[in-house]
Amino acid sequence: MTEEKLSQTLRALEIYDGTYKREYVNAAIEMKEEITPYLIEILEKVLSNHAEYIAREDYHAHIYALMLLGHFGEHSAHRTIVELFSLPGDIPDELFGDIITEDLPVILLRTCDGSLDMIRSLVLNREADDFCRGSAIGAITFAVAEGIVEREGVLDFFGSLFTGDEADPSSHFWDALASDVCDLYPEELMDTIRKAYQDGLIFPGYISYDHFEKALQDGKEKCLEKVRKELQIRSMDDLHRSMSWWACFDRQEEPFLPAFNLNIQQGRKTKKKAKKKKRRKMAKASKRKNR
Repeated sequence: MTEEKLSQTLRALEIYDGTYKREYVNAAIEMKEEITPYLIEILEKVLSNHAEYIAREDYHAHIYALMLLGHFGEHSAHRTIVELFSLPGDIPDELFGDIITEDLPVILLRTCDGSLDMIRSLVLNREADDFCRGSAIGAITFAVAEGIVEREGVLDFFGSLFTGDEADPSSHFWDALASDVCDLYPEELMDTIRKAYQDGLIFPGYISYDHFEKALQDGKEKCLEKVRKELQIRSMDDLHRSMSWWACFDRQEEPFLPAFNLNIQQGRKTKKKAKKKKRRKMAKASKRKNR
């Protein structure tokens, strides 16, 4: 019975029809041990042949697999996840869309098993997408909140990246880096931050120098408490809360039935492209707007 249910669940999560598969997600969570190797295999297949899966507008298994593995905190999936988001150019965005900016920091943190080595490698990877690198920076910041790493060591690492050689001058990388320095209380790096503004690396429309001055006024503990609260909000402990509201799920949820609705709703890729354009315009404003 478990094998049949496992097969049904995997088939259901593969099909994109505009519906959030709540009951199948529940089934996957109940079968965590049995389904985890299959979820990792899904991501490995996408990693090895990403062009095929980008072209499959009716396919969603890699989305559910990534979110479930993040929810599980599955350490054995960490390398594959980092390699997926280290793919060059727009490939990760074509595959995963807004997960990159919304959920990836927590997914990287939850699956890392206390080791930030691969996350650091993504931060340092100039071939990777700017937003993927920014989310890796965010994962390391959350690691401070979790007590995995000391704040001072992270600031030393972040500070060493402001040479101007780690990304193009107009890259979002600098904005993400500056934002997380500010979040961690920037006192030790203020000279570095001033120079980065002078060199035109940090976009003031994303984070202004005033935000750093306010962080200094707030003090270290208040800054770190904000990071801890943000991590709690984005924790992925409730996977339905993390996923079910997504714009791509625009149909009423289906009951958990053996029969599968194969009436594929087209347009996932079109939606992703539209969301991508909006994300690249809005991402630089979103975090600061809600600060």
